[in-house]
Amino acid sequence: MKITSIKKGKKNTYLITTSKNETISFFDDLIVKYHILPKKEITEDELNLWKKENSKLESYYQGIHYLSIKMRTKKEIRQYLSKNNYDKETIEKTIQKMEQEGFLNEENYIQAYINDAFRFSNDGPLKLKQKLWKEELSEKKIEEGINQIETEQWLLKLEKLMQKKANSKHTDGLKKWKQKCMNYFYQLGYSLEWIEEISNRINWTEDEKTIEREYEKLKQKWSRKLKGETLILQIKKKLYEKGFQKEQIEDLIQKKIL
Repeated sequence: MKITSIKKGKKNTYLITTSKNETISFFDDLIVKYHILPKKEITEDELNLWKKENSKLESYYQGIHYLSIKMRTKKEIRQYLSKNNYDKETIEKTIQKMEQEGFLNEENYIQAYINDAFRFSNDGPLKLKQKLWKEELSEKKIEEGINQIETEQWLLKLEKLMQKKANSKHTDGLKKWKQKCMNYFYQLGYSLEWIEEISNRINWTEDEKTIEREYEKLKQKWSRKLKGETLILQIKKKLYEKGFQKEQIEDLIQKKIL
């Protein structure tokens, strides 16, 4: 079998045509390595070897391109290349090469991820750890990355977020609202110890109009079905379920005429 022609392809590739009328795109690295020239006699084994090596180069360049968009983990690279139908051996060699050349670095990825999350998201350290664990990164390196941000910085961030949340519009009594806020920040990945500490720092105030608004909504809803004492009991019950204190509810009912 003979190479009948070589033509420049897209970017760093060449189109190789054989005497069997097969045209294959090879990377220029391969052309140089094997001295591939027109009229060169080759065997099927040689051609298959070139194809296999070319697939590895293609996998590598696709990995580099994917990485150029943003930082990636080894797990992300594996998944991406697997979706592009590369075999496991090729993928692992691609990752190994990218690591050797400094394109994949766990410490850099972890630190960049944590710094960005601290600046641009509301997530706490526990949630960040969980996200990074899912990427199959070193637990020790994750812990070291989290610890690069001092505890007081996390607490100041949490205080700012919690005060904003505490001041936001809601429909609950203060006790229930505080519990909802604390659950919210626990779900965001802050420890209960930190949440309780900050909860005691910030200013919790209750808008007296909140209970009045809820009273009016309940009255409008239930007065179509209930009357008199039954209506009063139903409104009291629903207000209590929303976290308003018994004294608040009784004082309000005394002021209102159903």
